[in-house]
Amino acid sequence: MSDSKPLSILVIEDNLINQKLAATLFKRIGHEVDVALNGKIGVELFKEKTYDLILMDIQMPVMTGIEASMYIRKIEKENGIKKPTVIIAVTTFNYPLDKENCLNAGMNDHISKPYKPIDLLTTVARHFSHFVIPDNM
Repeated sequence: MSDSKPLSILVIEDNLINQKLAATLFKRIGHEVDVALNGKIGVELFKEKTYDLILMDIQMPVMTGIEASMYIRKIEKENGIKKPTVIIAVTTFNYPLDKENCLNAGMNDHISKPYKPIDLLTTVARHFSHFVIPDNM
């Protein structure tokens, strides 16, 4: 991971395989990762800990990614957070309206599933100047 500061990442995803893939990828390159099974659990974790990045699935039971993102942005606003957490939508939907809905909910970016690891890392790197993508990706 070079000299860059590890990111604190929250993966909010209801699919266990997708959870494991994302968590393993980021842990392998030196980042700290927590996982939540749905948006409600993700919001609760967010209330307890500061994260640099949230990877947010859109379609989940209990609370969708859109709802969770809106709730997180509300919490940040209520608490006067000056540097909001980067939220990247991770979804099977890739239509322009889907991306627009994610951005309107307060998300910063969007990537479609299935994705290649390098595509996810490149998407994250757009938001963190100190994020280093390993050469072996």
